[in-house]
Amino acid sequence: PKRDWSSDVCSSDLSVVHAGSTPERLTDAEFWKLSGEMSEPGGFFRSDNLTSNEMGFQTIIPDLKRLTKPGVYMGVGPEQNFTYIASLEPKMAFITDIRRGNLHLHLMYKALFEMSKDRAEFLSLLFSKPRPDSVSATSGVAELFAAYDAVPRSEAARDGNWSRIVGYLTKDPHTLPLDKDDLDGIRRVYDQFYANGSAINYNS
Repeated sequence: PKRDWSSDVCSSDLSVVHAGSTPERLTDAEFWKLSGEMSEPGGFFRSDNLTSNEMGFQTIIPDLKRLTKPGVYMGVGPEQNFTYIASLEPKMAFITDIRRGNLHLHLMYKALFEMSKDRAEFLSLLFSKPRPDSVSATSGVAELFAAYDAVPRSEAARDGNWSRIVGYLTKDPHTLPLDKDDLDGIRRVYDQFYANGSAINYNS
């Protein structure tokens, strides 16, 4: 069946891929055309899988690194893909799912990843919280989450960040033709991270 597509690395001419080499990027127009051609109409789902419900997905990484060589990564679902992508360092990555909400989730991530100069800033944008003075670009994961859990969320930051996300994806530097339903879907995702912070989970 067809699936909704999002790419961690948006990249160019697909005929080059068929010829045996991987292009460096897809343009926004090429990415959106691919997404539209490979997607079926949206449907109703009882849950929206914004975070992984899989606990042991990291255990296969050593075998994956031993058995595979850099190429094109294809995955499904939410953020567990980023663990695989960071470990395997593919030339291009595609993330698929039956739900269009997965496309909305990864478009949000795409904007926040590209807008952030380091992972401390990424968490500030993701959770709509001011960046604590105690964290830096070299702060570890446990330190980052402990610091952000102690900071209250900011409605003003959420609204300002949301305006930046929309502009980033639709005006500059990207020009994705997102319609109201897609923008509403991305906003629903972003609001879940605002409401739940680091406590967000599969049942949120």
